[in-house]
Amino acid sequence: MTIKLLIADIDGTMVTRDKVLTARTCEAVARLRASGVMFTVTSGRPPRGMAGLVASLKLTDPVAAFNGGVYVKSDLTTVLEQRTLPPAIARQAVDFMLQAGLDVWVYQGADWFLRGPEAFRVARERSNVGFDPVVIADLHGVLDAPIKLVGVSEDTARVARCEAELSMRLGAEASAARSTPYYVDVTHPEANKGMVVREASRLLGLPLEQIAAIGDMANDLPMLTTAGVGIAMGNASAEVQRLARHVTRTNDEDGFAYAVDAFILGQPPRARTKLGLPPRARACLFGLDGVLAQTSSLHARAWKQLCDYYLRQRAQASGQPFIPFDLVRDYSRYFDGKPPLEGLHAFLDSRGIVLQESTVHALNDRKTGLLVELLRQERVETYEGTVRYVQAARAAGLRTAVVSGSRHCAEMLQSAGISDLFDARLDATPPPEVYLAAARALGVDSEEAVIFEDTPDGVATARAAHFAYVIGVDRLGRSAELRRHGADLVVTDPAALLEQDGARDEAP
Repeated sequence: MTIKLLIADIDGTMVTRDKVLTARTCEAVARLRASGVMFTVTSGRPPRGMAGLVASLKLTDPVAAFNGGVYVKSDLTTVLEQRTLPPAIARQAVDFMLQAGLDVWVYQGADWFLRGPEAFRVARERSNVGFDPVVIADLHGVLDAPIKLVGVSEDTARVARCEAELSMRLGAEASAARSTPYYVDVTHPEANKGMVVREASRLLGLPLEQIAAIGDMANDLPMLTTAGVGIAMGNASAEVQRLARHVTRTNDEDGFAYAVDAFILGQPPRARTKLGLPPRARACLFGLDGVLAQTSSLHARAWKQLCDYYLRQRAQASGQPFIPFDLVRDYSRYFDGKPPLEGLHAFLDSRGIVLQESTVHALNDRKTGLLVELLRQERVETYEGTVRYVQAARAAGLRTAVVSGSRHCAEMLQSAGISDLFDARLDATPPPEVYLAAARALGVDSEEAVIFEDTPDGVATARAAHFAYVIGVDRLGRSAELRRHGADLVVTDPAALLEQDGARDEAP
């Protein structure tokens, strides 16, 4: 679905470490506007603390200040929505942070209040927001309707402990989250960046799927996971990057501008290729089982031969009835799309069978032998549409690889007669390493590679590894599940992408 709005964090995202708004960032915002994509910002800053950036970028859409505590028009004075802390909760939070050894700032109305004007980070904050604080001896006097409280310390471990303790103490009454390693912000429980996305959806009449968000800190996670597309900065923590859809470069490498070009304006259908892929795609990675070849039936029959042999022997020895392996139900539930040993363990657990690990490995090795024997007897059938797509991709200059959890990928490709269609083959490696290794083998980054997968788990793993585009191949009527696990597009046959003559249908 086309992105209609991008919401960006400011510090650590829009500006460099030195708080500079680069020319490339400004140009990227202009390209968004020229392409019909709305753009706005959100920050823990107060509204007037964003005035310089709003003016430089010529923003016209509503802006979320105080991490969503207040939504204002781009004039930064007209309040559209505001969420303040109850006075009793604010007093409790202020007292706890002071006792924990943190300085405390209070934002109420249009003002910033604090006790020590020379304290840690005050000068930096004054430079960031562009106005002076009001010095006050007793913070309790400005807690009638605070929008945000900030606990500040150069002891980052203390700030982290304070965040955790405040979260437990305040519960559902308020939100406590670090906005930088030195700050813990306390706001109304609905004043978080997830609500920024939802409020933008309401104010602008957009579905969440048409909204993208980009940020770098843990307090950005609610918006990255609420928006249809979440983008983490290259300077974000591993946890933030893991939960985002895409990862861009750092804020000192113009990561915002790169994300705009690569993940927003570079996504189809805004910029299409004849293969129905993003223009940045340089390689295609295809799953073997279920995408390229009809190997599931061979695997299922090999597992049935193995399991029936073992179950029959066990039944005879114990005097219990023999319940055969169900070729459809047991294979799809326990083995399809999973590593062999994981599937075998799951199947044995379902029958209440506990074996030594050496025995499980021996059974898996026996299954391998049965599969090899089947491969000698039968030719592996391919999906003609996928093979045609691989040929078209190669003709267009894209590199191709095949990935499989099976140790017999080479034999299966040879049996199917398609070995020469791939520049690399990766097998017997657990995901997501197999995808990443395949991309490296092709000499491309994950953000330049497209993955074709037929299982929900495979799609989710590819998405978590931040590949540029993940196409779900729906052979079993589970299109919604593939989309739910992160597929950018779902097709019943990759050849459908070729038949659209350069245009692709949007995924509903």
